[in-house]
Amino acid sequence: MSHFVFAAGELAPLLRQQGRQFSTGYLHLHLKGGDPAEGTEPWVLTYYYGRLLFSADQPLNPQILLKRLSRFIPRLNLEWSQRAIRVLQERLIKDNSLPELLEAIAQLGLIKPGELEDALWLNLLTDFDRYLFERAGTCSFEVQERVAQEAPIGGFELEPLLQEAARRHDRWAELRLAVPTMLAVPVVNWDRVNRYRLTDEQRQKLHALTKDGQSLEAIAKKLCRDRLEVAGLFAAWAKKGLVSLQTPPELLQAKRHAPTTLLAVDDSVVMQEILRQYLSKYHVITTGNPAEVLPLLFQHRPHLLLMDIAMPGIDGIELCRIVRSLEEFKSLPILMVTSRDSLLDRIRGKWSGATGYLTKPFSESQLVAEVERLLAQAQQQEHTPYSPRGAKTNPPSPWRGSPAPLGDQAKA
Repeated sequence: MSHFVFAAGELAPLLRQQGRQFSTGYLHLHLKGGDPAEGTEPWVLTYYYGRLLFSADQPLNPQILLKRLSRFIPRLNLEWSQRAIRVLQERLIKDNSLPELLEAIAQLGLIKPGELEDALWLNLLTDFDRYLFERAGTCSFEVQERVAQEAPIGGFELEPLLQEAARRHDRWAELRLAVPTMLAVPVVNWDRVNRYRLTDEQRQKLHALTKDGQSLEAIAKKLCRDRLEVAGLFAAWAKKGLVSLQTPPELLQAKRHAPTTLLAVDDSVVMQEILRQYLSKYHVITTGNPAEVLPLLFQHRPHLLLMDIAMPGIDGIELCRIVRSLEEFKSLPILMVTSRDSLLDRIRGKWSGATGYLTKPFSESQLVAEVERLLAQAQQQEHTPYSPRGAKTNPPSPWRGSPAPLGDQAKA
């Protein structure tokens, strides 16, 4: 097994020079980062008779192949598609036959003709964008004839891949001024948009891509599109002043100065008004329709969510579970505000992901105190990743019963 060392910018020439030695198997690369203390990053290129077949952080296998394919084939991300693929994997994985698995997936119509080749081509180029020209490291080739039986396609000639990678590298350099990082979050300048001649379809597209407050990287994954294509689209919009691309430090600075926003969900109009009055020092958004909760969460990104349990349609327990299943809101404080006071209801609330539980009737001081406690707790968790040894930081548990009513009680 031959070992090679390369500096930044030397990997592409190395692949050209040593191409004949890389037959069928795995080229294991260990890439150096900016900080030597962080160690190296693994990268594995799968070869099939001298042609490049696959790229990932590990050798070709059914799980990683399907994960990479789903990055570029939207159909594979559908919930029913994933269930069907799991059934196929359980039936075929015992034979460990990747071609049979892909053939069965194609027979279900989950992969159309040409999509497999296009996805594998883009998968290689996406990793070339990240690693090929900027990283130094070491590599060694492992001959593995099993790849010959597992190869889903015949692979790609090296030279066309390297030429396309070089063209993309130049394009990324052109975009770098407008798009310094794919972690930037696009924010629409609606004043500028309203003065610009955009069709209704263009406006809807702009709104749909930016309404969730996601980074360019997340948008590319959500759309299952090429990162370079997404970067080019937003770079053009940024140059026209239609969007600004906020990098994470800018977002953190803006977040510190933003007003504290609460989203309150209760089907009683009276209770909605009481919550707005009692929590008047906050920006309180109210709704009585559970179907509006998810759109409002993504639109306003509140600091805390208040929910009743008994609501028409979906109840607060199930809604809480849904919110908690979303990566963006796994740490969002959720306060159950309900007239249900049984131990079972409290346990169900806790298991669903609620962080607080307040029973009606309650006083203004009780509500404000509980909201302040949860907000402070969330802020502490955000800025303090650990507690000093021996420190007693556990707040009073809201699951052991609510404080006794004190005067101005609210119930609806």
